[in-house]
Amino acid sequence: MQQKNPPLKKQRTYESVNIEEMEGKREAPEGCNLVAKKENEQIDADLYSRQLGTYGFELMNKLIKLNILIVNVKSVGLECAKNLILSGPKSVCIYDNDLCQMSDVGANFFIGEEDVSNKLTRSDAVIKQLKELNSYVHIYNHKGELDEKFLQSFDVVVCCDLSHTHLVKYSKMVRNISLTKKIAFLCCNIYGLCGYLFVDFGKGFVCYDKDGENTKSCNISKISKATKGVVSFDFDKGAPFEKGDYIKFTNVEGMTQINNKIYKIEDMQKYTFTIGDTSHFEEYLKGGECTQVKSHLRMDFQPYDFVCTNPLAWDGAATEQLATDCIPTVFDETIYEDVPPPQSFLISDYAKCDMSNQLHYAIQGLKNYEAENNNVLPQNWEEEAFEKVFQIAVQLNEADKQAKKTYAVEEVKKDVVLKVAKYCTAHLAPVASFFGGLLAQEVIKYTGKYMPIYQLLYVDFFECITLGGEKDTGIKNDDIAKENSKNDNVITVFGKAFQKRLNELNVFLVGSGALGCEYAKLFSLLDMCSAKHKGKLTITDNDNIEVSNLNRQFLFRRENVGKSKSLVASGIIKEKNPNMDVQSLETKVGPENEHIFNETFWTKQHMIVNALDNIQARQYVDNKCVWYSKPLFESGTLGTKGNVQIILPFLTQSYNDSYDPPEDSIPLCTLKHFPYDIVHTIEYARDIFQGLFYNTPLSLQEFLKDKKEYIKKVEEEGNNASLLETLQNVLTTLREVSKECNFKFCVKKAVDLFHTNFVNQIEQLLYSFPLDYKLASGEFFWVGQKKPPQVISFDLSNDFVKEFLFSTSNLFAQVYNIPQCYDLKYILDVASQIEVKPFQPKRVKVKMDEKNLNNISISFMDDEKLIHDFCEELLNIDCQHVKVSPIEFDKDEETNMHVNFIYSFANLRAINYKIETCDKLKAKIVAGKIIPALATTTSIITGLVGMELLKYVNYCGYLQMYVKATEEEKKQMKDLLSYFKNAFINTALPLILFSEPMPPIKMRDKEYDELMKGPIKAIPNGFTSWDKIEIHIVNGTIKNLIDHINDQYNIEVNLISVGNACLYNCYLPAHNKERLNKPIHTIYSEITKQKLLDDKNYIVVEASCSDQDLVDVLIPSIKFIYK
Repeated sequence: MQQKNPPLKKQRTYESVNIEEMEGKREAPEGCNLVAKKENEQIDADLYSRQLGTYGFELMNKLIKLNILIVNVKSVGLECAKNLILSGPKSVCIYDNDLCQMSDVGANFFIGEEDVSNKLTRSDAVIKQLKELNSYVHIYNHKGELDEKFLQSFDVVVCCDLSHTHLVKYSKMVRNISLTKKIAFLCCNIYGLCGYLFVDFGKGFVCYDKDGENTKSCNISKISKATKGVVSFDFDKGAPFEKGDYIKFTNVEGMTQINNKIYKIEDMQKYTFTIGDTSHFEEYLKGGECTQVKSHLRMDFQPYDFVCTNPLAWDGAATEQLATDCIPTVFDETIYEDVPPPQSFLISDYAKCDMSNQLHYAIQGLKNYEAENNNVLPQNWEEEAFEKVFQIAVQLNEADKQAKKTYAVEEVKKDVVLKVAKYCTAHLAPVASFFGGLLAQEVIKYTGKYMPIYQLLYVDFFECITLGGEKDTGIKNDDIAKENSKNDNVITVFGKAFQKRLNELNVFLVGSGALGCEYAKLFSLLDMCSAKHKGKLTITDNDNIEVSNLNRQFLFRRENVGKSKSLVASGIIKEKNPNMDVQSLETKVGPENEHIFNETFWTKQHMIVNALDNIQARQYVDNKCVWYSKPLFESGTLGTKGNVQIILPFLTQSYNDSYDPPEDSIPLCTLKHFPYDIVHTIEYARDIFQGLFYNTPLSLQEFLKDKKEYIKKVEEEGNNASLLETLQNVLTTLREVSKECNFKFCVKKAVDLFHTNFVNQIEQLLYSFPLDYKLASGEFFWVGQKKPPQVISFDLSNDFVKEFLFSTSNLFAQVYNIPQCYDLKYILDVASQIEVKPFQPKRVKVKMDEKNLNNISISFMDDEKLIHDFCEELLNIDCQHVKVSPIEFDKDEETNMHVNFIYSFANLRAINYKIETCDKLKAKIVAGKIIPALATTTSIITGLVGMELLKYVNYCGYLQMYVKATEEEKKQMKDLLSYFKNAFINTALPLILFSEPMPPIKMRDKEYDELMKGPIKAIPNGFTSWDKIEIHIVNGTIKNLIDHINDQYNIEVNLISVGNACLYNCYLPAHNKERLNKPIHTIYSEITKQKLLDDKNYIVVEASCSDQDLVDVLIPSIKFIYK
């Protein structure tokens, strides 16, 4: 089929944005770190560091040029504006001249009751607080008409919660403007428990990165010479590519004709893939890499009014042909592929695959009703209006069925239409948060990165009010009658009694970072934890606010930097909602603070919401929730990805019941000798920093305190290699410091460090393994992941060398308490005069694992003699005047030169190994283990958790009845577990997946258990982590506990432990003699040296048991009450 011509650069979406000068410059706050990028744009790397970790500079340089208009900020619009402003476009204009209503106070965090009293427009009410979010963004509101002339000044127009009539009008205006200038149109409406999002990026939009993942690559070990060439590669984790991916070859020796050419992978196996014809090439010799080439996707979007009536496959047969016969176009080494119109809606919940189709007709029916009734939506008591909406939806579907539209449904479900129409005027804060995050992310996709929604997305949360079939909760009209209060949105959907339950909640929010700020906002908008109703929100976080937090943690401002997160967050929440009782703590949740978070504290909580960023803390909180039978709402984000896990007592798995796969670690040998990725060189640089500036000075401090004790300790702990390295570092430093201790000495150490790492080590490696070195098998040594290194010259004009010398010499000065020097010219002058000894190869012992050729160790022949000599010299060296200060790595302080050292060292090593160098941000992210994070993803995830929280409050009474019911009784009850949803999202794709939580893991009898390597029994059979055994024996001893378990279950107790402390082992005679008749709590205190809390009357005991046939028996945890 005929292909489109490749787009010229000037035609690309992100290049053709017409940016007009506007009032207000992008002024930098005092003390920020600006990074100059191409086209003289400046980006605050401190503020945007976590966002840059996801977006990168290419997207950010486009984003900071975008001018965005947001029409209507009742709820979704405000959330979208907040997220976009935090992200950092050039300007955001707010248009909303409607007066603030009381219901807005419960849907919009920036509108207060005083704004309603003062009769402010919504745009006037929110503009000041929006401006506080990001001083780099020009934020203003517009009071005039929205005509084409005004719209021309924008790159993106976003409309929220407008009538169908207005959406058609503005969409047509944008399309007219698009004839001469590229401009995007997006809209989003929410209707109670559902909503939709529409995207129109115009004709010929190009997406240059469809998934946002790092480009994959691997090292080649072989390429066959055949009509279908087979490529073998080295990659520890299996295939990095997929069938259909495009790849480019480089540095292949022998078969050089394949270099710098792009091929499509035709077939993919674990360690090989098939490409095109290689039969006419030379024979493959060795080496080479292949790198993924991402194709650019061309998409033709349709206008709003067209998609409302033709949401899918609008080109009919042409669409089907395009989907199957599309041939990619290659232009200027860029692959362009045409994306056909969507043939199905994006499915978020496979338990109800046709829901998007049903929602399409229900919402289009509602829009048509609205247009016929002067743009007024039906109120939640107007039964006749609901019936009219249903009839319109049926008519629309029948017309599409007659036209044989593929998306038409067999029958429009009346209950779906009623749920849409009945609650359509309600703006629930979590729904607004969810759609507001999605909408903002779609706006950002106009830069060309990530796959946009093409073009309609429908999502519902009807499970919140569904008990089964077509019945809802049966709330009477008088219970949902509006009160002209901020709670009208909740009351419209759930009723007044439900709102009272929200008021009465005791909630523990663990963390007040990005997730925590959003959760606190939602709790305030939902009017939870009311002091009047004896509810309470407890927030704890032991961190202080940093500049990098301001990009996502929207409650904080520049003036809050350095202050407690929990104190600032709770203060703002109480100011916004004085009804709430909010307690702020700065206490870490962990075993060390169980005197604060004690049994009384946990027992009184109705629910726990985690807003944590580490696994250890999550596991601890999960253990507490399991022990005290409390619901836990767990979530996390990573760039464009996020997850939600709902943990309900006795009904679902706990967080600890499932484990994420461990993070991949880099083999030490790869780091030291055979790096092939920039991450390897950064990690190595981080290790060098730790050794040079922290470990060695720390060892030196210990040595200076007590020489003999230090040497004794090191000899006991170290093996030969590490012992030699430690002693040599300490001794070398002492030798040098005792002779000379000024800044020139620090420069000399920096020069020596350069030659040691980038010259001598490389020379030694190549001396031991020359480029033509072969193994016993006849294979070349330097193949696959082992890249042969090259020595680099000490070039003082090289920017990496300059940065290395500057940062390293100043760090050494800091370690040895020498005044630092920031005169680069002086440092370079000193460095140029330092004589360096030429490399002399050393005798080495090489140990090689023939099964794993990357596993190699090199050690020097005379190690043992050197260790003895070093110890002797250390004992006799004079070091009275030596003072050192270890440096702990700090990634966020830009002036300390820590990241500068990592950046320069890693890139110099990368040049050694012909690895592509990286920017400073990449070095900072990898070395500092920074988790990429976005305000948009946080908003989406907290919105989803908020809806699950509402479900729990609505159903908690029924759930408790269900848990207590017998198996027969449960058969007659509704299983509400399917109404709760875990979630996984990746907005880059875009992907939104809801799934039913997994039931708890049941321990059962097994003929053979893989872990125990034999049979096991479970007593009671089928118990879960939520179950426990309660035993009450005042001052109970080990023997009391053993006898009780034996009498009760007819099993023997072999081991008894509390936490990590083993209290009793039946196989140890001393335990039987000394501990058997001692009280359990006494033994625990003696072993752990920890006193049990006075207000605690029990201890949690684990027992390992067996039956008379010596079969291992598993029993639940024991609550042993000893008072």
